[in-house]
Amino acid sequence: MNDLHFSMIIVSNYRGRNFTLKMNGRGENTVFKMDGNTGKTTTIELLRWCFMHSQSKAEGTFRHMWHNPAHILDDTKKGLQECEITIHFSALDSNGKEHFYQFNRYAKGEHDERVPRLNEKIYSIQDTLEIDRGSEVKTGDEVFNYLSQEFRFNDCAEYFCFDGEKAREVMQIASDSKSISILLGLVNRRATHPKLEEYKQKLNALRARVLEEAKSRITDRALERTMAELTSTIRDIGLAQDEITEIKHKSETLTLALNQILDESGDIQKQITATQVKEMVELNNFQTEQKGVIEKVQQIRDSIYRQSQNWICPEVADEIKSIKMNVKEKGKLPEPYRRDLIQSCLDHKRCEICGRPLDKNSEENVKKLGLQVAPTNVHEFIDSSFSMHPSFFNSKSTNASVTQLIEQNITLEEKIKSIKLSDKDQALIEKRAFYEKRIRAMQEENATNEREIADRKDWIVELNRAKQDLQGKIGALKENKVILDNIDESLKIIDEAEEKIKQKAIQIISSVISEGVSSILGEKFSATFSQTQGLMLGEDGFYGIEKGGYSGRLVLSYCFAEAMTLVGPIIVDTPAGNIGDARPKLAAHLVANHNQVILLCLPTELENFADIVSKKTPVTVTNKAGDS
Repeated sequence: MNDLHFSMIIVSNYRGRNFTLKMNGRGENTVFKMDGNTGKTTTIELLRWCFMHSQSKAEGTFRHMWHNPAHILDDTKKGLQECEITIHFSALDSNGKEHFYQFNRYAKGEHDERVPRLNEKIYSIQDTLEIDRGSEVKTGDEVFNYLSQEFRFNDCAEYFCFDGEKAREVMQIASDSKSISILLGLVNRRATHPKLEEYKQKLNALRARVLEEAKSRITDRALERTMAELTSTIRDIGLAQDEITEIKHKSETLTLALNQILDESGDIQKQITATQVKEMVELNNFQTEQKGVIEKVQQIRDSIYRQSQNWICPEVADEIKSIKMNVKEKGKLPEPYRRDLIQSCLDHKRCEICGRPLDKNSEENVKKLGLQVAPTNVHEFIDSSFSMHPSFFNSKSTNASVTQLIEQNITLEEKIKSIKLSDKDQALIEKRAFYEKRIRAMQEENATNEREIADRKDWIVELNRAKQDLQGKIGALKENKVILDNIDESLKIIDEAEEKIKQKAIQIISSVISEGVSSILGEKFSATFSQTQGLMLGEDGFYGIEKGGYSGRLVLSYCFAEAMTLVGPIIVDTPAGNIGDARPKLAAHLVANHNQVILLCLPTELENFADIVSKKTPVTVTNKAGDS
């Protein structure tokens, strides 16, 4: 599908917003004039949410500016709420025929302050896609799968739905060498070739068919179980790989939001540090000292935890040795004797030790011996020597140190409470505390994501090892070994090809961004994007993270976003803020490079911008009172 065109977006009750955006006809651009609290950002974030998250994964994934996740209901109303967004668009097929689509996401829930974090309880989220006015209808996750395959909305929604917050994120990444990997990750997603992905799916389908045919020829129950286990293992490998990709995407989004909050927190700290008010200075000093005290207590606790394995006193070792000897003398038969002795007695119907024949009672007694067999690792433990290193943990000294720090913390807390601040200074302190809490939570979530990725990678290694072992056990697969080996080799070649495409894509994207920057800022400006230096603006051939000033770097962000889009239209919230004299050229650039431009503008942004994008009068949009 190509020549995509959005015709209408209807928002009902999401975050208390109710309005309709009706675009001009195919081949025309549209400018909407919206006040600051009408729902510009909500519109952009709703589009991203719908196109980037399937129905089953939609709950808890909506974000709004730096709030991630953010609430979707109206937090000023109680009781049951129903929200809906409907997106109308069309596209042309390879024969030029226009097809019409109507996407709908419906959510039901209620605002509940007892629910942590978001203060809302979501009962259901439902996705529907009508194709060609209802001739075909898709529901649930198949909606997301269809839109991802046909339009790749999931890979580029963050960029063809663009706003100031996303521009700022790109600017932050571009100026931080530690974040180059995030930029490269975004480019890798952009450069993923649909045809190669299709080949991979077909190869995996062929493997499944080979396994199914082999399974149909198996009559042995044990081999049937092995085949079922192999099929399950291959499926688990695919699921683990999908989960890694999903966690990485989630981690990238979280890192971007975290960087933004760190910047905000840093600005607040600078304001607090810069103040000359005596009370503010004292409070800042006390809080800094208190933070150091709390960190020391945590360090001691961590040390205690690490040393806890040595807390068993040497005297206890003697008692454990005594228990081990008692178990050894009165314990069960060692495991190897089960095969060599017990089974032999039962097979020959006589005692292999004394040679007497076994009657029925004797046979039953010998069988019971099998239940008294201890596993090998138990015997290894019993036979091993047991020694304990003496513990040097001084509980009295440690307790005294902790007590002293706690008393110091209490004294500092009393001093902090005794300081009276102005309302303005108090608001700064409270805002800093809020940001610090959010930063800790997001850092912990990122650490959890990293652990989950590492765990799944280890799991995939184990699953691949198990897959090879299982394939070797199934004789019915031997005649298809060449096919299965070729499938694995082909998948490996495709992965290598994708990597080469990504390398080439970086060069192409760098060139596209540079051309865009030059067309807007002038010929002396350019841009470069590489794996080593990331995204940088250049002036007269010299590149750096501070070149071009704020407005220049903002234009660089726009050009990066354009290079990342995979569809014709671009929908932009607050497009002309802070770009200075570049407004007319940016407007002309957007018109020249997109088959449809949709602007959500503040009234102050229309001058030298809106009339270049569209000669039609900007459409005024207001938020109407909802029914919920």
